[in-house]
Amino acid sequence: MEKRKLILDTETTGLDFENDRLIEIGIVELIDNVLTQRYFHEYIDPQIDINLNAQKIHGISNEFLIGKPTFDNVAKKFLEFVKDDTIIIHNAEFDISFINKELQNSGYDNIKNPVVDTIKIAKKEFPGQTVNLDSLCKKLGVINTRQNFHGALLDATLLSKVYLKLTTGKQENLNLSDNKLINLNKNKETELFRKKFSVPREKLMCLSDHEKKQHESFINEMAKPLWNNIK
Repeated sequence: MEKRKLILDTETTGLDFENDRLIEIGIVELIDNVLTQRYFHEYIDPQIDINLNAQKIHGISNEFLIGKPTFDNVAKKFLEFVKDDTIIIHNAEFDISFINKELQNSGYDNIKNPVVDTIKIAKKEFPGQTVNLDSLCKKLGVINTRQNFHGALLDATLLSKVYLKLTTGKQENLNLSDNKLINLNKNKETELFRKKFSVPREKLMCLSDHEKKQHESFINEMAKPLWNNIK
């Protein structure tokens, strides 16, 4: 059975979940540790002023959010997307507190999904070091495509790469193709390396007479070589 995980990030009007509000939710989906093309993304009209310090971080203004839906208009869609699957968040307490407060205000119960906090994983991996998302990207060799501001969907995508590096040591298999949604830089170095150094299998299987003699000489110098047992 496919294992589904959801990488979530939010942007808010400020830091106090009791008085501030959500203004953006971004979620990307992992199926068996592969980033799929499914995502959830909404800008939300908070109906209160955005704190100037918060605006310096995410760059979202009240003017931009005019005409966007309020949370109660996207709550059902959000819950249908997350279902009961595991949600992965960087500093989970912050985001979950905001989400649950918004759900309560909209007449819904708190989410009961299993939650994984990547900050806790990162602190074990890098004790005593800075473990914000930008620093983890540098530590783990994840290309940080963020420009001047944070964004929920972009940060969720970056976090998916960081999470996989932290938990599996592997780069994610990226299958997100809509550049209008997320400005992701493709790793051109990998493609150039592949084109320059990859050798067709047919060529590998076709040895010259000189190469065959070199191989035979190498084997004859070995004591009881295993190669002689291979037919």
